[in-house]
Amino acid sequence: MLTVITLLIVFFGVVNLIRQTMFIVGSDLYAYKQTKSKKKTKRTILPYVSVIIPAHNEEKTILRAVRSIVRNKYPTNKREIIVVDDGSVDKTAEIIKHYQSVYGVKNLVVVCQEQLGKAHALNRGIIEHANGELIMCLDSDSYLSVDGLKKAVAYFADERVVAMAANVKIIPNPSLLNLIQRFEYIISYQMKRAQTFFNIEYIIGGIGSTFRKSVLEKVGYYDGDTITEDIDLTMKIVQLGNKENRLVYGADVVAYTESVLNISGLLRQRYRWKWGRSQTFLKNINLFFNRDKRFTKGLTFVYLPFAIFSDIAFFFEPLFVTFIFYIVFFYGSLFTLITTLSVISAYIILNILLEPTINTSDKIKYSFLAPSMYIFFYLLSFVEYVALIRGLVNLPKLRESISKGVSSWEHVAR
Repeated sequence: MLTVITLLIVFFGVVNLIRQTMFIVGSDLYAYKQTKSKKKTKRTILPYVSVIIPAHNEEKTILRAVRSIVRNKYPTNKREIIVVDDGSVDKTAEIIKHYQSVYGVKNLVVVCQEQLGKAHALNRGIIEHANGELIMCLDSDSYLSVDGLKKAVAYFADERVVAMAANVKIIPNPSLLNLIQRFEYIISYQMKRAQTFFNIEYIIGGIGSTFRKSVLEKVGYYDGDTITEDIDLTMKIVQLGNKENRLVYGADVVAYTESVLNISGLLRQRYRWKWGRSQTFLKNINLFFNRDKRFTKGLTFVYLPFAIFSDIAFFFEPLFVTFIFYIVFFYGSLFTLITTLSVISAYIILNILLEPTINTSDKIKYSFLAPSMYIFFYLLSFVEYVALIRGLVNLPKLRESISKGVSSWEHVAR
């Protein structure tokens, strides 16, 4: 039995080592390529940008989101802000209308509708009100960095680029759970650098995501039949062929969002993400191992299948952790524990050092915290594990869930 477990650990370990090496190399190559392309590409005519902010009961944060666009270093006559209030019962719409009347904010539209879901709110803003060549979507509990618009549009100087994911950061607060999520976001968004370089991106998240309006028209905008409308939209764009329609990551386009405040809220969030991704994969099952020349083989033969493989590997993680502690305590092999901690810590530190949007003092602070983060990540792993189990239990209902039109709002304690 121990031999089988050891072989499984070695197998999954080698696969993950190859994956992490690919991401680290790809991340460095992405940075080098971005440096060269920025020297070559300078956009002389700025495009008109429509920023869509869907909202449902967001009176505490909606003004911050809108102000972040108003105060952006982008010409007022080249941007518009469209807030779509989806049946709020608080003062979300009133706050923005008052702000507009007091400060005379130009190119700001507030649209109110009955509660029809986030996907419908986004579609209404885009289809009925947006005049921009580019569409940026911003969650109402998030905000954009002051130069975010200008940096976002720069990526679309390349005519092949049809969608761009922003670099999302967690707004700091003193809690341990907040710190864990900050580390998690740093690492996960570092991976997106490599995904862009290898052209295997398939998730353009909802915060600060930017699209050509023409591609949204081509794919029929957002669908309301999954609970992760952002992943679903991205996969519809991928279906056009990701060789000619590039989806990229904008490392310098920084947006900020609130962390989830408690474990129960985090569990609901992660279950929603896993369930929504499963819905989207089922809808787009034809992409897996697809030989069509419109798609990169790295996406269809490697990255998409590996997403499923990762969940399978994660299912065995408690067994692996138990085995490591078994070796440590019963054989007195501290070397195993120290080696594991050292490798994981080195990986976390490397991701921190490679992130250009973190200042030097924070890089030093985060690097010292890296070894302890390995332990705290198991708190996050427990949440992910419970979400995975819950998803597997509900798996028979997966196909049925797609036909119900369930795009809704996620409100967890933030």
